[in-house]
Amino acid sequence: QMVVQLLHAAGVPVDALQLLHGAGETVGAALVAQPGVAGVVFTGSTQVAKIINRALAAQDGAIVPLIAETGGINAMLVDSSALPEQVVDAVVQSSFRSAGQRCSALRLLCVHEGIADGVIAMLQGAALELVVGDTADLATDVGPVIDVEAYDTIQRHIARLHAEEKPLLAPVKTAQAATNSIASSVAAHVPNLIAPQAFEVRSIADVKAEIFGPVLQIVRWSGDPAEVIAQVNALGYGLTLGIQTRIDSRAQALAAAAQVGNIYINRNMIGAVVGVQPFGGEGLSGTGPKAGGPHYLYRFCAEQTVTVNTTAAGGNAALLAAQH
Repeated sequence: QMVVQLLHAAGVPVDALQLLHGAGETVGAALVAQPGVAGVVFTGSTQVAKIINRALAAQDGAIVPLIAETGGINAMLVDSSALPEQVVDAVVQSSFRSAGQRCSALRLLCVHEGIADGVIAMLQGAALELVVGDTADLATDVGPVIDVEAYDTIQRHIARLHAEEKPLLAPVKTAQAATNSIASSVAAHVPNLIAPQAFEVRSIADVKAEIFGPVLQIVRWSGDPAEVIAQVNALGYGLTLGIQTRIDSRAQALAAAAQVGNIYINRNMIGAVVGVQPFGGEGLSGTGPKAGGPHYLYRFCAEQTVTVNTTAAGGNAALLAAQH
């Protein structure tokens, strides 16, 4: 609300920028159904984006454009040449920062079998150093998920993975272990805390849905890395992809083969800065154009072309005379 007030004070007209607080299923749905809406920009789940798309299509009148930026089963491919320390640092940031609640967060780590044991062991050690608790505490690395509904959904996924796959991470510290902190005394009462989780799965095809929280699934691969990219493409999502390799030509070839909006090579997969790194996906991950990209504002506009008969006005005759 304060940001909107500052923009109004800076000169943005009040009738051009308004803020309505509320739940998506109430306020959002009512706005989408409002007559006269000229366009909708949505960030959220693929399922809700489809609901909005159907609601707009069912309306009478002009066709309303939709820009949707949704989630993804975001993968990171790690080959045998990758630097394990760099990989683990990127994985911890990409999977567990913001409690995994970023649309670009890493969900599926595809690591070459030649280095998989070492990378997993390092990841297990790194996870033990993470502190889960109240984000008001500076000692905290992983805070709570957004609400109880998200907590319950993630816990159901975790229970399924415990039953079907191989768990890899032991419980991590809570912020109660932190000292000299005001927030540590109440950390036990922070709701919706989920410690980082990791599971080894049998195949890429087994990862069928995005888990919007600090839950990482890991698969080992061997053979042709291009086949790994093909299997990731087959999932249908296309938001972010990480590539970890010290072979430049391989990185470029894999990036070219990936049907993904944003690709990060030898770094983490989160933190794109709008206006610097245009962001957005394709397939089940969004419609485009990319937020912060050069074509974004054009999607809000209706283009008009005016053609004038210059012959009738004598323009061509004058041009011919000038040429002679």
